[in-house]
Formats: sequence, structure tokens, C-alpha cells
Amino acid sequence: MKMRVIYYSKKKKISDLAEYLSKNSDEYKPDTIPPDYSLDKEKLLVLGMSKLVKLPDDVRRFCTNLKPATVKNIALYTDRPESEAKEFIKMMQESGANIFDSVLYVKSEFLSFKKASAEEKKAADEWFETLLPQLK
Repeated sequence: MKMRVIYYSKKKKISDLAEYLSKNSDEYKPDTIPPDYSLDKEKLLVLGMSKLVKLPDDVRRFCTNLKPATVKNIALYTDRPESEAKEFIKMMQESGANIFDSVLYVKSEFLSFKKASAEEKKAADEWFETLLPQLK
């Protein structure tokens, strides 16, 4: 499947999950936002975010410029509260993006160097499997 996993975070857990989820992509390794390579008709874009409000301009512009011609489906995983995720999803939908309501919430860590646990990786697999039938 043509998919990309990109993230905006300095937390190891978010980047670790990006690396883990990118195993489902045949072509790409995870990248940061904004990515080094442009998006081109991706079937699924998985966004890992540890900040959802008051984003830096380049990250906000990237997220609000995601259009269906570039990315068909967007899925979000985050360590932020559900209220922030809903606000972020609404912002993305206003730009015309098809972003899933199903969000993977991971535990926020005070220690930014802490990796994702085996349980969190298992939850990420289960979440990813629920997305597949919803792809357009």
C-alpha cells in the first residue's frame, strides 16, 4: 500500500511509533513534518503529533494544505488530550482532508527519551488494522 508515516515531535515515543508503523509501507521510512520528500497520491498518511495547537507556521501550513489530490486518507496518533485532537481534526477537515475520527492515543511521558512499550506497539497494530477497511 502506498502510505507515509510522518511526525512532528521531539519525543522518542512518537518517533518510535512512527518507525514501527512505517513497517506497513513498502516504500518509505518515517519522516518529520514537513517531510523531506513531497507527498504524491498517498493512499494513507499517518501523522504522529505531540503538539496539536499553537503549531509552528511551517507545520500548520503543511497540515492545512493536505488535499485529497495529494493524500486520500489521514490517520492521527498523539499523546495529547482528546479535546485537542478533535480541534486538530476539525482544522484538517476544513481544508478538505479525509481524516479518520479514530485516533490512537498514547500515554504522554514527562521523559522525552522514553520509547513506546510493547503494549503501545500492539495497540498501534490493532488501531492500524481498524483503519484498513475504512480506506477510500
